[in-house]
Amino acid sequence: MTSPALKRLRRLLEGPRFADEERTRVAGIVHLALVVATAIGMLGVVVQVVMFTRGAALSPLDLLFPALSLGLLALLHHGYVYSAGYALLGVAGSTMVAHAAYTGGLRSSALGGLILLVIVGMLLFGRRTLLAILGLCLVSLVGLYFAEVGGMLPADAVLEDGPRAYLSRMLHLAAAGVFLSLAVHSLQDALGRARAGELRAEQILGEAQRARRYADNILASMAESLVVVDAEGRIQTVNRATLKLLDALPEQLLGRPFAELLPEFSSELPLPHEPQQGLVERVYRAPGGREIPVLYARSDLRDDHGEPIGAVCVASDITHLKRAEGSLREAKQMAEEANLAKSRFLANMSHELRTPLNAVIGYAEMLMEESDERGLQGSVDELRKIQFAGKHLLGLISDILDLSKIEAGRMDVHLETFDVADMVEAVLGTIRPLADRGHNRLVVVCPASIGFIHADLTKTRQILLNLLSNAVKFTDHGEIRLTASKTLRDGTPAIQFIVADNGIGMTQQQLGKLFQAFSQGDSTTSRRFGGTGLGLAISKAFCDMLGGAIEVKSQLGVGTMFTVRLPYSDPHELSLSRRSGSFSRTVAEAARAAAARAAQLKV
Repeated sequence: MTSPALKRLRRLLEGPRFADEERTRVAGIVHLALVVATAIGMLGVVVQVVMFTRGAALSPLDLLFPALSLGLLALLHHGYVYSAGYALLGVAGSTMVAHAAYTGGLRSSALGGLILLVIVGMLLFGRRTLLAILGLCLVSLVGLYFAEVGGMLPADAVLEDGPRAYLSRMLHLAAAGVFLSLAVHSLQDALGRARAGELRAEQILGEAQRARRYADNILASMAESLVVVDAEGRIQTVNRATLKLLDALPEQLLGRPFAELLPEFSSELPLPHEPQQGLVERVYRAPGGREIPVLYARSDLRDDHGEPIGAVCVASDITHLKRAEGSLREAKQMAEEANLAKSRFLANMSHELRTPLNAVIGYAEMLMEESDERGLQGSVDELRKIQFAGKHLLGLISDILDLSKIEAGRMDVHLETFDVADMVEAVLGTIRPLADRGHNRLVVVCPASIGFIHADLTKTRQILLNLLSNAVKFTDHGEIRLTASKTLRDGTPAIQFIVADNGIGMTQQQLGKLFQAFSQGDSTTSRRFGGTGLGLAISKAFCDMLGGAIEVKSQLGVGTMFTVRLPYSDPHELSLSRRSGSFSRTVAEAARAAAARAAQLKV
């Protein structure tokens, strides 16, 4: 079993390793030098012991040198690489000079080891240290010379005999060979690293050149204008799109202040930590004075400390978009004026269109009564057709005129107090014949206790008529349910009507355009069921005017359910407020909201 002392000695003789490559290289050379020095010192001790047994004097320096070498090995393993190297050179040089002083001065073989100091210094340190070692060696030789001439060498100094000098020369030669081979290996290794570094540098340079060409190609192929400015706002780089946009040459732009192209740029320079601006509309001024509208964005360039060192400015020409925008604005204005003129015309023609139709319907009814009295049954049927066609045409014209009044902002809100149950019963009187014709069952849930409300009777009744007419039209041999109740909408009292049927239903695509004027589910619906597609559009407009809302849920083949919520005022509270000389807050708010909505529709 290996003793702990031998383990420590083995670790001591192993070369140290560090994270730094250069430090590991120096540590390896120092370690090898110390191991060689320790071996030479131990061999010297053996020689001294042998000579001592033959009667020669014992040199204490020869015994001290290997001990110091082992101590420096321990210092090296603790990380003091350069300190151990300097100490090695100092100890070795001092030992050699002292040994030479005791063994013949300048004629001592120990002075041959000075060349080892030069070799080791060359391997370990720089040129200045090498020159210092050469100087110290020269000073040591000169000192020994004057000491020998002046008779100042130690009195007990002895000349080396032949075997001892031979052994010393052989050791010096072997050590010199080892360190010279190490020097050659280091030089070859350095040359190899230099060549590898040169190849790597060439590779990096090639990659950088390819990356630059790639970036230049990207900049050249960009459709957007790109300008790079420095911290002083001067143009450093422009791409081909910029030159084309400004109709300029590179020398007209490079080095010039970017504010000459974009006057707002000087006021847009950000603070060190100001967020970047998004896309904004700006105007570039070309060198010839031409102004170009662009969509502009800027991104700042910053150094490692976050300080601005420049900016990258990107812009897209929006001249054609501006022209198109102007054309669209003019077309929109013309369309709005034409639509408004149409709506005003139809609204003004309301009386002129309805009066003749009412006369036709009235005369048809009179002729029907007279024909019935005379027993002209064939004439009665023909007159009934005239009456039906007139009423149908009057209904269509009324819908168109109502929609035109809404678009023109001439539809007013008339608030009055009425019984909800009576209003529902009047609507059902109109709808029941249509429901019976389609063999539909009409179910009504409207308690008599629902009472009176203060709202717009005409528009509320028209909304219910439109919804129930649609339900009857698109349901055959089914059930139509009307439910009326009072509820709250956003904390305000509201009357709620739910019209549900189990008719043909609608798809999600049809629901998307349900409340558009003159729009129906599809062409087949229009051909099969007729109608103009105005009823729901008018109902939606009436709900908006009254401050209410209309919602719809439908599933194809299952049925449809409309829910209407309209705000109202309690007649009792209204009466109390009138007695106190003030209007109901709810009525006033509804009137103001209706006026605002009418103004929006007019615009």
